[in-house]
Amino acid sequence: MKNFCCLLGFFLIGVSLSSCSTTEVKDGIKKGINKTGDVTGQAIGEFTTGVSSGVVKTFEPNIELSEALQAKGLKFGKKTVSNDSVGTDNLLVVYVIFNKEYKGDLMAKAFDVKGEEMGRVKLAVDGKTDDAKYLEFHFDKRTNIDLDSKLVIE
Repeated sequence: MKNFCCLLGFFLIGVSLSSCSTTEVKDGIKKGINKTGDVTGQAIGEFTTGVSSGVVKTFEPNIELSEALQAKGLKFGKKTVSNDSVGTDNLLVVYVIFNKEYKGDLMAKAFDVKGEEMGRVKLAVDGKTDDAKYLEFHFDKRTNIDLDSKLVIE
């Protein structure tokens, strides 16, 4: 905000001195405005980066992968929760790594803060050894996965 006020001040000074014929004054004002604009731009860039990383952290859910699936060679990478076209926070996207060949169903279950089940989705999966891919579990539109929700894939 301080930088913005400085920028505004330089701008107003520049407008009021625009009738001056001294190019040195005009060049000094230009340099000041450019420097203030550069600092302001850097501050805005840092703020934007901080906000976007905070949003990503907020929506990366904690998911449990059953021991049976771990024994079959499955492992998780990136996990996110977002909206599908009709619901709110009802789309679970998981990057699954196949350390062994796997062909079968995966069941994702969502539980609320009280431990009550609020949604489940079954997905047929076919993965070869050393494959990895994103899998999308589309829960019912009424399933709202919150930060305190528990997700289990078995």
